[in-house]
Amino acid sequence: AFKIITPDDVHEADTVWDFDMMKELRVSQHNMAACSVTSFGDILFVNTSNGVDESHLNIPSPDAPSFIAMNKHTGELYWTDASPGRNILHGQWSSPAVGVLGGVPQVIFAGGDGWVYSFRADKGVNGKPVLLWKFDANPKESKWILGGRGTRNNLIATPVIYDGLVYIAVGQDPEHGEGEGHLWCIDPTKRGDVSPQLAMKIEGDRRVPLPPRRIQAVIPEQGEVAVDNPNSAVVWHYSRYDQNGDGEFDFEEELHRTVSTVAIKNDLLFLPDFSGLFHCVDAKTGKVHWTYDMLAAAWGSPLIVEDHVYIGDEDGDISVFRLSADPKVAMKDFDGTLEPINIDEEGYPPNMGNAVYSTPIVANNVLYISNKDRLFAIAPSQ
Repeated sequence: AFKIITPDDVHEADTVWDFDMMKELRVSQHNMAACSVTSFGDILFVNTSNGVDESHLNIPSPDAPSFIAMNKHTGELYWTDASPGRNILHGQWSSPAVGVLGGVPQVIFAGGDGWVYSFRADKGVNGKPVLLWKFDANPKESKWILGGRGTRNNLIATPVIYDGLVYIAVGQDPEHGEGEGHLWCIDPTKRGDVSPQLAMKIEGDRRVPLPPRRIQAVIPEQGEVAVDNPNSAVVWHYSRYDQNGDGEFDFEEELHRTVSTVAIKNDLLFLPDFSGLFHCVDAKTGKVHWTYDMLAAAWGSPLIVEDHVYIGDEDGDISVFRLSADPKVAMKDFDGTLEPINIDEEGYPPNMGNAVYSTPIVANNVLYISNKDRLFAIAPSQ
């Protein structure tokens, strides 16, 4: 039956306000605006998803803001920031994180230029935020090449705050394929440029600081160097780890590109990558406890429920591990190899029928998993 909905109908939702970022701010999103807004008090923080055009070479609106803060009740714009500017590599699809760190409320954005930015989480001053620190998550000599052929990466994951520290890993559009990855643990009490290294130009006996660049921060062939930053906020960094101590780095001992957000509990950090590895890392030291090869890429993020960790992959498998640093406890032995604890008698984990690109969620003792065309609700037998 046809029904006319009016504001007097208390059983229907009403639009309180809307804000057109493309019209009001001239933002030009690449592919989509995928940010989940983050609320802190009466303020909303938003990544606008400003990016390149279809050619992947031009940025239509380099001066449009990448980050904004708004009144959540009225939609009033408090401040805008366009720090990534002309250095946006592709798109900007990360969501901001908010926390009180070192006694200061901070909103942390992952920029499309591969930098992490922290601003004071307030209304700003004269329409601009107060920058607290910024961090280049890529090695200075890394290079952006179209189609994922380079070593410079985006930041697609959401920054995670745990016990006063910030965690984030680098990656690219999954369609760009596999590549090297980096996972960072950052001290958010530092101020200014807190990157691991600084880009410098050698001029005689002087080193002159270089401004950030889009394609490559340091070009050695042009007399440029990366020097250690005495103000670095790096607590630890994971790109590869010699777990077996043989002096070499096997495939399973390397971190690869990822679009996933880390999950942490009891100082255990879990992260899948786009080469199919699932990593368990000490959140305080960066020591790698174990890795497991899922044999399929993961687009979603891990879910920790009580003492178990869940992860879905592109093959549609859902793997479950115990929350443990000991691989023999986290997994179970199957014919001499360690496998997820939920494998069947033939050694396979449950499969959802097609690719699981999402993150599993639990609510009210029900596990929800979506694949490409279905949503499953899974609950214990009564």
